[in-house]
Amino acid sequence: MALAMAMPAASAASSLQEVNGHTDKWVKQGSPSVTYDNGTTLNRQSDVLEALQQCSTLSVSCASTTVEDAGQVTKWYDAENTDLGTGPIQNCSPNANDITQTITAAHTFSWGWNVGASVDVTLVKDKLGIGASAGFTQSHTEMSTGAVGITVKPGQKGMLKMGYDMDRKVTNVSIQGGKFGGAQISGLRTETPLPGGKRVGQDIVPCGQQLLNGR
Repeated sequence: MALAMAMPAASAASSLQEVNGHTDKWVKQGSPSVTYDNGTTLNRQSDVLEALQQCSTLSVSCASTTVEDAGQVTKWYDAENTDLGTGPIQNCSPNANDITQTITAAHTFSWGWNVGASVDVTLVKDKLGIGASAGFTQSHTEMSTGAVGITVKPGQKGMLKMGYDMDRKVTNVSIQGGKFGGAQISGLRTETPLPGGKRVGQDIVPCGQQLLNGR
């Protein structure tokens, strides 16, 4: 279930480190692994996910420990103009005037983790407590929408950008019971949206340079 939030004006600027959501690979980086009590160690994402999913069963007890607080970032994406269906507003002609346009756009911000599948929010939050403070319980996505004005001056091109404050953690998970009697998962990376973390801004660059999305 996506949650729609009206955004009639740009939100306040974030003081967090800013990252380009189109190119950022923090969630997928790192090498999660699972070591079973019989000494078997597996490094494939699918194997780690299989071990983790055991935590959803009543016969298995799991506990998580944060081993690295990787910090909080504002993750930005260029948002398409859903009304006009256009890409960047380009004002690259000589002697042009400012171009001011009201853009209605949306972007879906998702929970992320580095085991190669969509995040099972019930498992991650309710069973393991990872990201429990994020305030989202029924959905792994958050939809931000809004109509926001953008002004592109001569010699520039630009798009509306949408961002969200995200919390990043690296977690180990201990498993008691289940396959081979138990296991230890190491290096599980999670990225969860923070409450009230929606942001709106303008991605404007000189003509000839690239926007966040590479255009």
